[in-house]
Amino acid sequence: MLSEKILKYLKKNADLTSKEFQIKHEQNLKKLGFNDEINSSFLDFMIKYSDEYSGKEGFIMDVANDLIDFENSITQHLRNQDNLNSKYFSLYNLELDDYLLYNIEDDSVKLIEAKNMKQLSNDDYYDKKWNTFNEFLEYFFKLN
Repeated sequence: MLSEKILKYLKKNADLTSKEFQIKHEQNLKKLGFNDEINSSFLDFMIKYSDEYSGKEGFIMDVANDLIDFENSITQHLRNQDNLNSKYFSLYNLELDDYLLYNIEDDSVKLIEAKNMKQLSNDDYYDKKWNTFNEFLEYFFKLN
């Protein structure tokens, strides 16, 4: 679940996604392997507040929308072209030079800067890392 701090921020600064799209996004994300036990904050954010956001590390793309057509998604492109591990999902689009990746297995987020893009296939490498999606969002939206 999203922290109270994040929910308060979103209530003031974001619009809820329509119910129709919330249902569509939830079905698709669960089909891709996201689950309520590990990924509850990620799911809550991507389903209810699906949109692009500007913050401390640039722009997060509309991930839920990108993943609707998974075969043509940014994540699938990175897996095919750069050997990105299947546990990672991209939060950035290809217009940005850096890579912001969500780990579906442990709810962490890592940033790999453009100069280190050869490290995309190295699961242990990161330039910055947040242990949970909530921790990342609090940093991203400057709530700390």
